[in-house]
Parts: sequence; C-alpha cells; structure tokens
Amino acid sequence: MASSAAHHATGWAAGVIAAAIVAHSRAGGPYHVWVALAFAAGVAGSTAPDWLEVAWWSRTRRLWITHRTATHWGVAWIALLVAAYHWLGHYPVAAALFGFACGGVMHLLADWPNPLGVPWIAARHSLNWWNSGRCDLLVVGAAWVGAWFAVTRFGGVGWHAGYWLRGLGLG
Repeated sequence: MASSAAHHATGWAAGVIAAAIVAHSRAGGPYHVWVALAFAAGVAGSTAPDWLEVAWWSRTRRLWITHRTATHWGVAWIALLVAAYHWLGHYPVAAALFGFACGGVMHLLADWPNPLGVPWIAARHSLNWWNSGRCDLLVVGAAWVGAWFAVTRFGGVGWHAGYWLRGLGLG
C-alpha cells in the first residue's frame, strides 16, 4: 500500500486529470462548475477505497470488510469510470462520478506495485516491485506525469493551463 500522503498527492493528480477530461468533453457546465466538482471528487476518490472499508456507523469504527477486497476491486472502479465518462454532458452528476472514479483508479494504481496487490478481476494481482510505503516519490511522480499529459493533451477546451505550459516550453 502506498502511504496516506502518497494517496493524497496522487489524488490531487487524479483530480487534475478528471477536470481536464471533463473540460475537454465540453461537460464543464456553467462557469466550469462540473470541472471543479470533478477535481474535488478526484481528490476524494483517491482515498475512497480505504475509507469505504470503515464501518462509520459503529462506535468502534473498525473495518466492516477485509482490507483490499470489495472496495479495491478494479472491475467496479473501471466500470464506474467508463459509465461516468459515457454520461458526461447528459447528467450533471456524471462529472463528479467521473472524478471520484478517476481517484479510485489512481488509488488502485498506487497500491498495485506492492506485494499485497489489488484484486483487478477475481484474485489479487501484484507487480511485487517494492514493499508498502517505499518508493512513494516514484508513484506520485508517475501520477503527476499523467496529470501533465492529460492537461496538455485534453485541456485545450476551457482549461487554460495547457496554454501556459506550452508557453513555458513544457507542453
């Protein structure tokens, strides 16, 4: 598992990616409200697989399911991502769902390299590259490279960061 700080840092990158894609799909809404909601939901979704395991309704706040089982199931997060993308421009809540799913997928990608792995389809799969909490800088850096790519490639409509990055010679 990546550290909590790494999940938060990659969550900001997931929010940027979601916002750029929502803006590019012309589903930003009035005053780009849906773009902002996609960003915020991406940040929240990046920690969702972990906090969805906690029994918030109980006094003890223990896990109600085993860690890295149902809430870390890749098929569900990718299905939500694809469905929400399909609904962009048709339903206002789709932008927030897309951002949330983007954050969830980013969380799974951050957890995948460690030995515990992630249940993408049926059983857990691990890249087995390093132990939990190690190489967080690499995970965060990869997430932000993805965000840079999304902004420079998809951010041309209603998202002016791509213009500024190109002006600085970075895009």
